[in-house]
Amino acid sequence: MNFDTRGLKIMIVEHDRTILEIIQLRLDVAGYHSVMARTGQAAVEALSSFRPAALIVELNLPDMSGLQVLASLNRGSDQCAIPSLLMARQLGAGDVQRAVGLGARDCMTKPFSGAEIMTRIGRLLARATAPAAASVVRV
Repeated sequence: MNFDTRGLKIMIVEHDRTILEIIQLRLDVAGYHSVMARTGQAAVEALSSFRPAALIVELNLPDMSGLQVLASLNRGSDQCAIPSLLMARQLGAGDVQRAVGLGARDCMTKPFSGAEIMTRIGRLLARATAPAAASVVRV
């Protein structure tokens, strides 16, 4: 399924400037509009005033965990459906379970390739726009 990505806002919550810039560059080249936050608090504040098409959030932020950012989205009923990707250098099974329980649709470890992050974002957005009947997960 192809759909127009121009202008879709993707929020990146990442404290590492290099990773943030790599993801931003990939998104910009693909036609997305990237919005960045370097702390969890900055992300929570920004998310109170706008709704991105997708959220990419680092697990280990300097002021709070990515899980806390996801939990804050669940408090606002209109925000909880944001397709989210949690990333970290190390992800344990418990981290993945908590993230999924808080609404994350995907998790990935660092380092990753630029192509991999774009594939994951494409899947997030495709699932978000797919009809309910077509979003059955096949194992």
